[in-house]
Amino acid sequence: MEPYFDETEIRRTIATLKPNGELFEVRVIYSDGKNLSGYFRDAETLINALHRISLTGCNVYMTLHHLKEECFGREQRERFVRSTRTATSDSDVTAYEWFVMDFDPARPSGTSSTEAQLQLAKTQANKVYRYMSQIGFEKPITALSGNGCHLLYRIDLPCTADNKKIVEKTLKAMDVLFSEPDSKVDTTMFNPARICKLYGTLAQKGSNTAEQPFRMSRILTIPQEIKATSPRYLQKICATLPEQPERKAYNGYSPQTFDLEGWMTKYGIIYQRQEWSEGDKYKLDCCPFDANHKGKDAMIFRRKDGSIGFHCFHNSCVGKTWRDVRLLFEPDAYEKREQEAKERMYGQRNRDKPKEVAPMHEEKDNPIWENAIYILDKKTPEDTFVRTGVDLIDRKMRGLKKGYVSLISGLRASGKSSVLSQITLNAVDDGNNVGVFSGELTDKNFMRWMNLQAAGKAYAVPTQYDGFYTVDFKVRKKIADWLGNRFWLYNNDYGRRYAQVAKELEKAIEDKKLDLLILDNLMAFDISDLAQDSKWDAQSKFVLDLERMAKRYNVHILFVAHPRKARGFLRLDDISGSNDLVNAVDNAFIVHRVNEDYRRLTKETFGWKESHPTYEASNVIEIAKDRDGGTQDVFVPLYYEKESKRLRNSDTENVIYGWVDGADSDMAKKAGKGVPDGFVPVKDDDEVVFD
Repeated sequence: MEPYFDETEIRRTIATLKPNGELFEVRVIYSDGKNLSGYFRDAETLINALHRISLTGCNVYMTLHHLKEECFGREQRERFVRSTRTATSDSDVTAYEWFVMDFDPARPSGTSSTEAQLQLAKTQANKVYRYMSQIGFEKPITALSGNGCHLLYRIDLPCTADNKKIVEKTLKAMDVLFSEPDSKVDTTMFNPARICKLYGTLAQKGSNTAEQPFRMSRILTIPQEIKATSPRYLQKICATLPEQPERKAYNGYSPQTFDLEGWMTKYGIIYQRQEWSEGDKYKLDCCPFDANHKGKDAMIFRRKDGSIGFHCFHNSCVGKTWRDVRLLFEPDAYEKREQEAKERMYGQRNRDKPKEVAPMHEEKDNPIWENAIYILDKKTPEDTFVRTGVDLIDRKMRGLKKGYVSLISGLRASGKSSVLSQITLNAVDDGNNVGVFSGELTDKNFMRWMNLQAAGKAYAVPTQYDGFYTVDFKVRKKIADWLGNRFWLYNNDYGRRYAQVAKELEKAIEDKKLDLLILDNLMAFDISDLAQDSKWDAQSKFVLDLERMAKRYNVHILFVAHPRKARGFLRLDDISGSNDLVNAVDNAFIVHRVNEDYRRLTKETFGWKESHPTYEASNVIEIAKDRDGGTQDVFVPLYYEKESKRLRNSDTENVIYGWVDGADSDMAKKAGKGVPDGFVPVKDDDEVVFD
């Protein structure tokens, strides 16, 4: 029989969870209901009090959140009192300090878990730990409760009604995403006064048998630095739960009566139904947006109020909702009236096309003069685009149009290289082939930066140098395997004379079937052969040659041009070269670093107020020219993450690239050795898993 508590482990628990003498309550719960309560500030006083009571057949818990100081004046100050009516209530808590995820295996009440049941909880906790890391949560404290597993994420949230709803909704969202019939996420851990296992005390439920033993609870891992996760990440998880949809009679959608199962059967969606605490969820045989997303990675779920949601764990499906799923099969499900209005407005005339086309005076099927009806019926390849991953650019410009040339500029250290490598990663993630000429970086330095961005914060390993992170070799190997033959980097050993390099660029576009070619930068090329008398003429001919290649091979070419010394806020006219350079390209972007100069100059140039939203960002991409859409003077805020070197669309964005999807099975096998019963750090992948 193990002792009822471990003094060393209790000291470690209090030092970790209440390091500065903060007040906490400990409750001793007995099966007969004659429970004890005590308020303490330090481990030694608590341990002395535990020695003075019987701990047979009980379980010991503690409060986790910040309590009002007045609670220390209650009768159970620094001692245990039986059956007191003054235990901690929600109104006694001023702030949330921890977001707790408790994974408890399903079993009869009043019993300890078997080893097999405990392993189910470990497996579930591993999945959630990895998911939370990938979406941007800071590293948690990990622990065994004795019968299950705990993840404790530091948060600092005032104890308000709104924050209570956020914590509750986050747990409910995690429940639908991860709960299984045999191991569930505890959704009751949301109220501020909720108690948690006092680690270092024995879990005693039922009888202590070989099959269902009592186990000592303990903290397993503690981050080197315990950082608070922003509440915006909780809100990000909350967003996966569906809101009650607006009822619209015209589209035949009634949330309470909609036959979801019949609808899925009608459209051939194979699913496995599973009940959850809020309703039903349907694990799909494959994702409706990508048949390669298998293994129960996608699900549709319906709450008891009739609201329906969708979630897929793969990066390419981020942001997809139930609405998107339904529109995939029923394009007019929600917008029937709007579609009818569009037909009236624009006149969908395909059905009214004439039987005879305009006379052809030259080649057959290729008239010199084309009328609108002929153009309407003319069969031409659809425009295709390469997604940048910058949401606002992709929405307003549809991405980078193939057959076009774009220019990107910005002052030194504005973030141009970060933007280019992220565009590369997003393009590869969408199945495009990308070639890169990087005249200023060696191949090793280029990949060091891009590996950090591909790996993300969860896999970035800190070094002894402040702000310097690296990626372990095995992760770099997985990234390299994923990039495969979709990413190509020009070897600078072969020179930079454009007349020679251009032939290799054109050959690479054709042979490697490139969708995107990135050239960083114009000044890195020797373009003197293009025009000996004027470097401005040479630059113009450089762009015209890129235009020729882009159109001939239907590839998008994106190149960097450094600006001249700007007199004020950097504008398109400040870009190096003649006006022909800017006029010749199809699109132009300017990257700005948000610093004091940016704030001062934008206020002077545009009259912006201090509350302008871009001032909260770290970098901004300005859409300065858009040949097709005419978009200009649009400033897109981005948010820098130091660990990954990423520029994100929001300060909670955490893109998961395809190399992670392909590594799932390998990651799960990497449980280390030497730490009993717990999370084991796996340095190769910055993973933590239960052994």
